[in-house]
Amino acid sequence: MNCVGCASIKSTNQPRNFYRLRRTGSSWGSGSFVKVFVSVVFIEIKLAYLVCIMVKLTESLVLGRSRASDLESVRKLNCWGSDLDDVSILKHMPNVEVVSLSVNKITSLANFAHCSKLQELYIRKNMITNLADICYLKHLPNLRTLWLSDNPCAVGDRYRLTVLKTLPNLHKLDNIAVQVEELNDAIEQGLDLHLPESSRSPSKSSSQRPQSAKKDKDRSPVEDPDKLTLEQTNKIREELGLKPVSTEKYSPVKHHRPGGSKARQANLLQAALCLVKELDVDSLEAVGNAVKDRLEAL
Repeated sequence: MNCVGCASIKSTNQPRNFYRLRRTGSSWGSGSFVKVFVSVVFIEIKLAYLVCIMVKLTESLVLGRSRASDLESVRKLNCWGSDLDDVSILKHMPNVEVVSLSVNKITSLANFAHCSKLQELYIRKNMITNLADICYLKHLPNLRTLWLSDNPCAVGDRYRLTVLKTLPNLHKLDNIAVQVEELNDAIEQGLDLHLPESSRSPSKSSSQRPQSAKKDKDRSPVEDPDKLTLEQTNKIREELGLKPVSTEKYSPVKHHRPGGSKARQANLLQAALCLVKELDVDSLEAVGNAVKDRLEAL
């Protein structure tokens, strides 16, 4: 007959039986333990993989942080400590003025070159190794504050002077106000930085060469200046009531315009036509004879 005391004794022995089953290698204890262990290892591997893959600054993240309606409306962006290493979306944010991307994994400043209205850039504690990357910021006329410290490139005795020589419009560098004396020293002691050839954008002249060549190729041939002069001559003869000169009788090889450009000749022609309208019959006859003699001489 089971009593209450015996029932309480049996209930207290249940945990011991559980551990005894796991020690003895029963199917329930060992299988469950292995499954839990494998699941934990899998989760740890997955987390390690997520840490290693690139973390990209996306449009949804930008709009969520800035509360703007679209990328062009963003004025301030703060994504501090987000493990970001891809900020290429900055190319589509030309109106942003203040950017805080400190404590991330950014390796280049190239994307900031598209933020033409940028005034303040906080990018300390990232992975920028090449100090020449600040050349991407040279054409940002409104940039006044730059915090670049705690990057691999922010080292050396002439680091600050080099940055100020490249970006002389800065008012504050690494949270320290820029002094006039520093700018003078930067001109003399700062290093000259240049982007690698592969990183430079094509020059304006080189980028326009193919287009200009194509335009020249597609452009119709320029009219012959001598032929144009024949047309002008016939226009004068028409104003004077004379018959036009035919192409066969016209000798362009003997034609000579003393030192005048096409524009100058056009101006002279216009002046002559205006004067013709003011002349009387006798004067027009005199002009007609002079023009006739001139044409015969040519």
